[in-house]
Amino acid sequence: MSKDYDVVIIGSGPAGLTAALYCGRAKLSTAVIEKGNLGGAMPDIDRIENWPGTPDGISGTELAGHMLTQVMQYDVSLEPQVEAKGIELAEGGLKKILTGGDTYLAKAVIIAGGTFPKKLGIRGESDLIGKGISYCVMCDGSHFAGKSIAILGGGDTGITGALYMSRLGSKISIIEATAKLNASMVVQERVEEIPGIEILYSTVAESIVPDGKSKTLRLRNLLTKEETILRVEGVFILVGRQPETAYLKGTVELDESGFIIVTEKMETNVEGIFAAGDIRSRSAMQLISGAGDGATAAISAERFINARSW
Repeated sequence: MSKDYDVVIIGSGPAGLTAALYCGRAKLSTAVIEKGNLGGAMPDIDRIENWPGTPDGISGTELAGHMLTQVMQYDVSLEPQVEAKGIELAEGGLKKILTGGDTYLAKAVIIAGGTFPKKLGIRGESDLIGKGISYCVMCDGSHFAGKSIAILGGGDTGITGALYMSRLGSKISIIEATAKLNASMVVQERVEEIPGIEILYSTVAESIVPDGKSKTLRLRNLLTKEETILRVEGVFILVGRQPETAYLKGTVELDESGFIIVTEKMETNVEGIFAAGDIRSRSAMQLISGAGDGATAAISAERFINARSW
């Protein structure tokens, strides 16, 4: 079955939903397809403290809910559990979005599929996913309340994850490969104020193996080369994210890391295909910048559509 729209938006995070809002307000028939649940990764965020207009902060679930409610006021079809598997150029300048089920035809496409967690690729990692290793604190943190855990990664995701787990009474060891944390200063200051959180700098994990109900991490200090053993009950790998662009190779231009290369108008190298948010090259990787990208992409898509006879 083919579904025809002015605009199809792939992804329902802040970039995708903001683009949908702008497209809906512009009276463009619009569909948002999302391979998971609506809201993208926003519901996985415990607390967002840098969203303008929320001085007390807001949960990711609440923010996603507000965005979805606003989008639903317009002619926008929200379609979860639909995964884009390819984009092809069709007759008349239309774009065909392949999903393995329905086919979508659109005058313009906005790719806002975001990113997914990076894996370390160390020994034992793939065997223990879901068996003591997780990439999402909000998804799986409650299973390790009051238990000993290791968080691999000292950026914003890792440190906010540590703050969340500290509220659940967990004993936390943060493993960071560099000589200092990479998180924003405000969350660094908070984690440093919490007693009982151990931070191991210039240290990497080389393997993770099961040890009864626990997990044994073999650690190596990059400066001293000393190897140590750390036993914990859970491991969270929070070392960054990579783009959801495997299905786009050969369709739009990607950089060396797989992010979509765009202009300042969020245009890709293919006319009528735009990209916004974390999935695009040189993104600031922030919710607010993703929303801004979504607005820009939607405005560009509207102008593209209106400038042509269909």
